[in-house]
Amino acid sequence: MNLKLYNSLSSKKETFKPLSNKKVKTYGCGPTVYNDPHIGNFRTFVFYDLLNRVLKMNGYNTVTAVNITDIDDKIIDRVNQENSSLKEITSKYELSFQEISQSLKILPNNHNPRATEYVDEMIEFIQTLIEKKYAYEIDGNVFFDIESYPKYGKFVNIDEQLQIEDNELSKKNVNDFTLWKAKKDSDGDIFWDSQWGKGRPGWHTECAVMIKTLFKGQLDIHCGGIDLKFPHHENESAQIEAIQGHNLSNYWLHAEHLNMDDEKMSKSLGNFVDVNSLIKKHGSNVVRLFLLSAHYRTKVSFSYKKLDECKKMIEKIERFAQNFDLNNIENIELKFSSHHHSFINSLNDDLNTAEAIGIFFSFISEINKKIANNSLNDLDKEKTLIFLKLFNSVFDVIDYDNLELKEIPAEVQDLVESRQESRKKLDWKMSDILRDKIESLGWHVEDTADGQKLIEKK
Repeated sequence: MNLKLYNSLSSKKETFKPLSNKKVKTYGCGPTVYNDPHIGNFRTFVFYDLLNRVLKMNGYNTVTAVNITDIDDKIIDRVNQENSSLKEITSKYELSFQEISQSLKILPNNHNPRATEYVDEMIEFIQTLIEKKYAYEIDGNVFFDIESYPKYGKFVNIDEQLQIEDNELSKKNVNDFTLWKAKKDSDGDIFWDSQWGKGRPGWHTECAVMIKTLFKGQLDIHCGGIDLKFPHHENESAQIEAIQGHNLSNYWLHAEHLNMDDEKMSKSLGNFVDVNSLIKKHGSNVVRLFLLSAHYRTKVSFSYKKLDECKKMIEKIERFAQNFDLNNIENIELKFSSHHHSFINSLNDDLNTAEAIGIFFSFISEINKKIANNSLNDLDKEKTLIFLKLFNSVFDVIDYDNLELKEIPAEVQDLVESRQESRKKLDWKMSDILRDKIESLGWHVEDTADGQKLIEKK
């Protein structure tokens, strides 16, 4: 099955057709670095990582970028609150973002452009919009004139009743958005000089110019959270497309919110969960699987119960994997069977991770039955190793290198031997009692065709 993606431009699934044969350019809107990101933020970032992994699974070479918004009202507020500098604040929280991304196994991007590194290009870009009559200046502020661009409103229908002339800045239209913000007293020394006076670029212009500079203004796929669809992505694309006359991106993908008590998780609402604390308590693999366990276009409510379920899923995969020789799993040739193709097809159907996980666990159940019946053959083993590698190439939640068992304590080994004797005598009650004792000592015991198998709990 060819890769199909739900395109927000058309509101339907479309077969993916890249601009270039095997080179795909993708861009994801990144963090505003004024605070530590929460788990809801990382649903979008892990989704972007998923997209790029599935593209690679399909044989594409990707050129990726996630921007760093390092100039913004919230950042300036934080600078003032902490009596610090712009660089100190943004460097601190950019590092936090990168460390969490690495912990969650988000693949490094080709580009992580910072907005402040492109201000000269932004000033030049805004001047071009003014010269082409798409923008105008009022009292040191520059606005995009949405009525000058007939295609404005590609993601939403603009309510005609909102298009009024009266507003505090005397904009031509209340929906005209800011390209350049004139300096305010509260901005302190955070400003740049321009032909319109001291100020700084608007958020929508930052992303537009970074895409124009890095990708010559044209992407295969642009990603972000659903809340960025309008106005950010609308405004971002309007600027570039007004100048260059073609689509900024052929495909726009938007991830749904991670909710808390039926509301979008956000710092402004104070209903967020710190991602670092979750990783420390549950492990990065569990958190990553939680973020990937539902389809990206499905609203998900944060749940500790769901985190526990994901932990059990990972433990099940690890117990299963220990039945096989994993020493050369990274070097195994990927020769796909029908099971593997079903998994791939589910991911190629608009990144349907929930279905893909279900297919993978159905395969595990099938192989576990063969293990229990002592009917596992070499072909089954090869298929399993291929599936384990394929699954992890996308989900990346199993550390195969760390699955070697530690030395089993003598007390645990004695209990295992006693349990084996009970099983020979068909004393299932005593077998269960001994299993519970083994579990209480931090070890999980699983019955296989080759006898009892132990795995240390995490």
